[in-house]
Amino acid sequence: MDYKFLFYCFLSLVLITGGGFYFYSARQEATAVIYFMGAIVAALYFGFRWFNSSGDVAAAATGAWPPVINYCPDFLTLATVGGEQVCIDTVGVAQAGGMATSNGTQIAEQYIFHLFLNQLTSDRIKSLCREAKAKQVTWEGVWNGSACMNRDPPKPPTS
Repeated sequence: MDYKFLFYCFLSLVLITGGGFYFYSARQEATAVIYFMGAIVAALYFGFRWFNSSGDVAAAATGAWPPVINYCPDFLTLATVGGEQVCIDTVGVAQAGGMATSNGTQIAEQYIFHLFLNQLTSDRIKSLCREAKAKQVTWEGVWNGSACMNRDPPKPPTS
């Protein structure tokens, strides 16, 4: 059992009883009851959150960020154009301004973000970062707007 857990229990006991006594001695019985119950709930919530069942400090979950990388840069939509899977700007967030529309005509190149699916990993990452920089879009885990993160996003499933 960790000394931090014992200190937490002592501090919680002091705060719960001290606050309850303060309100009760000020003749605010209803407030004392509400405080007492709320303080117990808060102490239990944070106690379970911060400590494991043996009383040791719980380890924080760590891992790669982001946990999942999308197929497309932020706010772009995966689509098939001319038999090639690409991302298109349907909401107008890229440098081109405006947005791609699908009214039966060819989509302008300025709204298409190529995924370079036929390139090797290292070349693909460089190409994706160049494309994101040129289109001025961010891609969580790949391109943050100023630096390449050197992470290879997943390839979309083939249709």
